[in-house]
Amino acid sequence: MPHLMSRFLLSVRKMRPLRRVSHGSVLAWSVCLVFLASGCADRNTPPAPLTPEELAAADSVGALLERIDETALRSDFGSVSTRAYTQRTRTVQFDESGALLASREQEVRHDAEGARTIYSESSGTFDFGYLRRFVSTEDDLEEAGFAASDLAEYIIPEDPPYAVARNREAWRYEFAPDSMLSDRPVRVLRITARPGFEVSRTIQLVHLYLDRTSDRLVGIYIERVHAALWFREESAFFLSTIRLPSGTWAPDHTRFETRIKLLLRPAQRFRSTVEYYDFREMAQASNRDDPDRSD
Repeated sequence: MPHLMSRFLLSVRKMRPLRRVSHGSVLAWSVCLVFLASGCADRNTPPAPLTPEELAAADSVGALLERIDETALRSDFGSVSTRAYTQRTRTVQFDESGALLASREQEVRHDAEGARTIYSESSGTFDFGYLRRFVSTEDDLEEAGFAASDLAEYIIPEDPPYAVARNREAWRYEFAPDSMLSDRPVRVLRITARPGFEVSRTIQLVHLYLDRTSDRLVGIYIERVHAALWFREESAFFLSTIRLPSGTWAPDHTRFETRIKLLLRPAQRFRSTVEYYDFREMAQASNRDDPDRSD
């Protein structure tokens, strides 16, 4: 089962015991072997040397990467549980052509009294195909997508391979045009995996969003590819933070998309987006019914 998709399914449904998988026919196994042989065909094309321009960009960006503090971004997401906030989550499934198969949208308020759903709407039926054997049949998507802190921990490794000096030849570094993120101007550092390097087999593209005034990491976008013997998973992650009036930082948006291609099965596509807003101090949430409470 795909590593990332297994985490996604665990987040949306409860696990149940695995059932014994029946063996396929000899023909099916033959097809598998042909598929594996083609997938394992050596693609070890010698990597092209870095151009002088690429070398200069790697050197100049390297110093900036060493100053970027990824732990601050993880901390911003991890601290969400200490505040009252509202979370809107939308999870959808598409077929291979892009047609919508199913959707679920929920709005949940989190405060000192716990979590309560203030809006919920769904349509269609989620279909996990072969993956259904790993999950229960309950149609319960309340916890769709990753928790904020889980997503940040997963996509921001403690030692990102693209930030390690010895891996510089495996990546192409450049600045994309400046942009806006959460109504704040940001610099955008684009990092692309160069073919021919083992380190670039998983992470293919990274966008780092840096606050213009401080070079603080305030957002990240990552594309990953996981290829194994019987599946291929293409996933994209995005998360961004926002600066609150108090001066502290908090989650703003997350987006998770994945395309799973299993052997002899149509591809499965899922997307989960989360928006965080209406942040308050937790102490204020416990006095929600107090008419003298100031907002």
